[in-house]
Amino acid sequence: MNTTLHYHTALPTTDNGKVPDWVHLLPVGAFSGVDGRGPYRVEDAAALITHSMEAEGGKLPIDENHATDRALISGGPAPAVGWIIELQARADGIWGRVDWTKSGRAMVADHAYRGISPAFATPGGVVTRIARASLTNAPNLKINTLHTTQKEPAMLPLEDVLKALGLPATTTKEQVIAHLKEMKGCMSMHSQLAPLAGLDASVSPEALVTGLRAKLSDVSTHSRQQIEALTGQIAELKAAGALAASTHAIEQAARTKVISAETKADLITLHTTSPQAAERIITGLQDVPTSGLNLHTRTVPSAGGNAAEITAMDADLGVTEDEVKKWEASNARR
Repeated sequence: MNTTLHYHTALPTTDNGKVPDWVHLLPVGAFSGVDGRGPYRVEDAAALITHSMEAEGGKLPIDENHATDRALISGGPAPAVGWIIELQARADGIWGRVDWTKSGRAMVADHAYRGISPAFATPGGVVTRIARASLTNAPNLKINTLHTTQKEPAMLPLEDVLKALGLPATTTKEQVIAHLKEMKGCMSMHSQLAPLAGLDASVSPEALVTGLRAKLSDVSTHSRQQIEALTGQIAELKAAGALAASTHAIEQAARTKVISAETKADLITLHTTSPQAAERIITGLQDVPTSGLNLHTRTVPSAGGNAAEITAMDADLGVTEDEVKKWEASNARR
């Protein structure tokens, strides 16, 4: 049976003199009220948020002391003092972003109320919908009050993530995930080698190599050879990781810049040691034509010309062998 229950949420207040943009509506997981009602639980926060916003037309009203619920029974006014226009799942439960009315903002700023009491549906003890909320002074759940200083969770900008990984700004989310999977293999090898040197798995590759070398004086010839082999593997993994990142960066740049096969190889080599220098060179290269290559401007190599280089350039510019043959046939008829 679907029931709508009221739970007052508050704690002893920490006054910061501000009207909050976000209010704490429900705790995470299972919870009960001080008055004994419950336990109830939030099983699927994402589904709860979607259902609540759709059912209420994208705006959940906030009134005073459940005036809306009383008006449904006996009538009377139930003006909104604010509207919840967004719900968000956080580590400590469900939060709502509020668009306060002028009167609601004044009441909260004046500390007329200290808590929020959400009304929600709980068939079978599972919270499936938040219907509305009320300003109240009768706390029942011990969670954040209206006047507790709140901070939204910090999100690292994608631009900073790409810079940290050495990837171009045009890299997509899927490409970032693929790159991280490649790095995961290197990290796994690193974590397995660290204990051999008596080091924590979080040490830098350089420190790990130094630690492994220090062990060489205390081990047998056989063990020394094993560690040297593992040290070599670390160097190879570092080189492979750098080469993979540089290759990926140049391949991405080749989508928008004209880069021959020979130049591409040189840029990859340069990028492994100096990404900034490679980026400066790429910036100065010609953009790939957006409307396709004009074959009428193509020059047929002379008998002594480098036909292989011309063929490689055709491939870099997206010109197929059939297109070249058609152009040559057309040119021969002229």
